[in-house]
Amino acid sequence: MPDERAETISSSQAAWNDFTEQLRRIGDKITGPTGARNARERAEGYRYLLRLVSAAHALEAEADRRHPVLTRMMTPIRKFKGDGTDTLYHEAKLDDALPYEFTVRRGDHLFFSATVYAYDERGAYYIVDNLIDEKIEWEADARSGQPVAHIHLSAQRPAGVRNWIALKGARPILFTRQYFPEFVDSTDQGRYAPALMTIRCLSAVGEPGALSEQDLAESLQRVIAFVEDATDVSIGLSIFAGLNLVSYERSRAGETIDVTQITDGRMHLDDTRHDDYTPEQLAAMVDPKLIANNLPGPGIQYLGAWFKLSDDEAIKITGKDVPCRYWSCQILTRYLESGDYRFHKVGLNNRQVKLADDGSFTIYASHQNPGVDNWVCTQGYENAHILIRTLLADPLMQASFSVVKLSEI
Repeated sequence: MPDERAETISSSQAAWNDFTEQLRRIGDKITGPTGARNARERAEGYRYLLRLVSAAHALEAEADRRHPVLTRMMTPIRKFKGDGTDTLYHEAKLDDALPYEFTVRRGDHLFFSATVYAYDERGAYYIVDNLIDEKIEWEADARSGQPVAHIHLSAQRPAGVRNWIALKGARPILFTRQYFPEFVDSTDQGRYAPALMTIRCLSAVGEPGALSEQDLAESLQRVIAFVEDATDVSIGLSIFAGLNLVSYERSRAGETIDVTQITDGRMHLDDTRHDDYTPEQLAAMVDPKLIANNLPGPGIQYLGAWFKLSDDEAIKITGKDVPCRYWSCQILTRYLESGDYRFHKVGLNNRQVKLADDGSFTIYASHQNPGVDNWVCTQGYENAHILIRTLLADPLMQASFSVVKLSEI
């Protein structure tokens, strides 16, 4: 008589089998038409998926909106969606029907912000509300004397509350950013203290219940959604940026490079460009909701290009300093990961760059330092992104990108 147990599987096993099959399907995108171009990109592409699974486990599978925890998003070995080399990111999943108290003790950051994002009825991600450090009312901690803020998050502002962030929309998320004077692993090494943050629900919600098979299945689907979204975003943005190719051949021919510009979460395309694809064709290739749903909050500007670089060449970035809280120049891989700042100088910020007397700057990005002060390491990438990021710049920065021979420097 056949064993019935051999013919059926539990719902947990079925959910896990579906999870692994969905991961295999997403993995096919790494070697698809818009994916990796060489062996290094293939290896890094599958490592990127592994990193995304790690992030999704912490940010999605373990998320509890009634008992939120501010979870670190990026680490020196886990990056995605264009992370900044000097920025510490945390997020907590919230419930728009519940009130929360968010407590922050300031650290050594140059800038701190807290933003609530949510989804509208069309499934589009949008900014609900935000606070930056200079708009927060701080008070001295009774024990340490350090600045502390208590921030209320709820649908309506309670009377007497000094700091409040509106909470509404579907599946809201609290997202914090801290910028530092050096690569963010300096906080792990103890050179800079990050903010100490806690969040708690103010309603009586009880203790979490035991994990059910349905809970497991839903958490695995959230992981898949996160991994697929981040994969599609990295591929999609690289397609857009790839049309703004900066190479020695184009620079020598005197071609003007149309810098990819992203300001306040909007990507700006130049209708007069002479590319293989028109902006309309690009929009058909990449779901525009992916772009809009994964760009940063107010006050952040991106300027960048996709580069093609040989060992004897360098990217030359020129511009002029602007009044702002922070700006930096860095590389990003095809998968929108920052470079490996543990071992390479893959970024440079406005507190490190040396300016000319008129406030202008010239930065070179290459595999090896050609003997200049302002240098960014490209880690031997033949193709990748070169990016300037500004924070609260007024006026916005203008910069140009070209490729020169090292012998010309």
